[in-house]
Amino acid sequence: MPVQFDFPLKPDFMSTPFAESAAGVRRLRDALVELEQGTRLLQLPHLAGREWYELLTRKLIPQLVDDPYIVAAVVGGTNIGKSVVFNHLAGCSASATSPLASGTRHPTCLVPPGFPERHELSLIFQGFTVESWSTAEAPLQDDEEHKLFWRTIDGMPDNLLVLDTPDIDSDAQVNWHRADCIRHCADVLIAVLTQQKYNDAAVKQFFRKAAAEGKSVIVIFNQCQLPEDEQYWPVWLDTFCAETSIDPEFVYIAPHDREAAEANRLPFYSRTYPPPAEGIAETGDTCDLSAELSRLHFEEIKYHTLQTSLKQILDLTDGVPGYLEQVRQKSLDFQSAAELFSTNQLARIDNWPPAPNSLLVYQIRDWWRKQREGMPRAVHDFYNTLGRGITAPFRWARNRFVGEPADPLEEYRRREWDTIVEAISRLYDGLTQLSLLGNELLRPRLEKVLAGKSRESLLETVKTEFDAVDLTEEMDRLVTAQMQTFRDDSPQMYAFLKRLDTIAAAARPMTSVVLFFAGGIPVGQAVSPLMGDALTQAAVHIVGDIAGGTGAVVVGEAAVTSTSEGFRYLEAKFRQLQAGFTARRVTWFSNLLKTHLLGSLQEELQSAAGLPHSELFADVEKAIEELRSQPAAVQA
Repeated sequence: MPVQFDFPLKPDFMSTPFAESAAGVRRLRDALVELEQGTRLLQLPHLAGREWYELLTRKLIPQLVDDPYIVAAVVGGTNIGKSVVFNHLAGCSASATSPLASGTRHPTCLVPPGFPERHELSLIFQGFTVESWSTAEAPLQDDEEHKLFWRTIDGMPDNLLVLDTPDIDSDAQVNWHRADCIRHCADVLIAVLTQQKYNDAAVKQFFRKAAAEGKSVIVIFNQCQLPEDEQYWPVWLDTFCAETSIDPEFVYIAPHDREAAEANRLPFYSRTYPPPAEGIAETGDTCDLSAELSRLHFEEIKYHTLQTSLKQILDLTDGVPGYLEQVRQKSLDFQSAAELFSTNQLARIDNWPPAPNSLLVYQIRDWWRKQREGMPRAVHDFYNTLGRGITAPFRWARNRFVGEPADPLEEYRRREWDTIVEAISRLYDGLTQLSLLGNELLRPRLEKVLAGKSRESLLETVKTEFDAVDLTEEMDRLVTAQMQTFRDDSPQMYAFLKRLDTIAAAARPMTSVVLFFAGGIPVGQAVSPLMGDALTQAAVHIVGDIAGGTGAVVVGEAAVTSTSEGFRYLEAKFRQLQAGFTARRVTWFSNLLKTHLLGSLQEELQSAAGLPHSELFADVEKAIEELRSQPAAVQA
């Protein structure tokens, strides 16, 4: 499947080192989104909020575009001249300067002309509500909403965005969140330090996080007393770097000159860090900060950002691989719970009563009767009616002396209900024992299932639905489906039985009366001792009693005993029919338990346990390997 980019790619971009990484990063993001949706059962912390994921979505995704740019954030503590540096980067007085703290609450971004039309600023500055700058007072408003104001400045380099930021040493917690969002969005942090602020605790905490991310940092020591402080700034910077682990890309110093600062002509001197051991004097040439960022150091800053971002995202412990390992470990817990649940086989039912043979034979006879046409149907219907009339006195006499036989359907319903009650009781006993075993995933779910009058309520619900089931209709549907399948799949056997049925119809005037009185009892009952068991007798009925009369039994038996293969085939079909009905009833009961008691617990456990072997998981692993093969990742 071709890679879908969120932007049109220019031909010249496709040849840059960022192109392949851009495609790989998007594949990884899409795969992670899919995987997170599949891991909801694992109850892991969301991807949003993880450092590496914020870096992926707030930094790499928005900025790996066909016309690369740098986001430079001017950061530092209170009243150290951030706005002065900001104005010099902008090339104009974009921010008011004052010897007093300005109280900036929201960051302001300067963008080159046409940039907002080419890029979606809200994607670059995720975590902020992006608004167009209107007045100088807007960034000073005390608002709980995280806003970022932007304005276009003529003369800004096309590939440079500059951020003026709230003080990172503020005690306002809202500023800490905004500082984190700024750090994620920026390619390079311009750390403005002074003799008074280089060792501030809040400032060092911010830059420790930046160092952990491998962020590019440019240090500007502002308000220096020159030339006196030439010997001291390296000492101050040593302390700052030791405390934060920052390794600055470039270092500049600026003199304490309020008049030059307000006139936007403050000189910035490039310095080597660490300073040369020989003590060679540094030049006094000033630098154009904007040109330094947008032209001289653009490629190395941008490429460094890509390298460090990929390194963090692919970190075995704190990156995507670490997240996958969390998924594996959590899935193992679910696997243990699933095995525990399955091993106990709590809902297993081995003793569901089979359907009575007589009921199935009756349904088969009824289906066969509907297939008859013409003379065979008329003959069989007539003699069946006659046979019932002849045997009526014998049934009356048997009922008078022995008692009426139990209704097989009602007897079957009673046996089914006894099995259901026993199964529910055994299930609850098993769930109770399982809840005491201490599995942290199962216990709260099982306690919820077992709470209150759960058992009594379930029995009442099942009884209501049990009483509503028409077993005769259920059996009729199954027999109709199975017999139609038999007719379609075995047309030769079906045709053979149809011929037997026609022969039986012709023979019935003799066999129905003569054989009945000769034997004194219906022939269908006379042959039963010869068959050995009830199920085999029922199989004979498929050939014999399917015709509906005693004469058909004789004809059918003679035919079947001469073709043992045919008999075994019909017997197997009958067994399948009986097993099929039992399976339908067990499925009905299992669905009731799932709906009213267990829910999707078993499926959820198995699904969560199988995640490390899923396609979703494999897609993320593949995306990781592709990114690791990129030059930027290899060199990181």
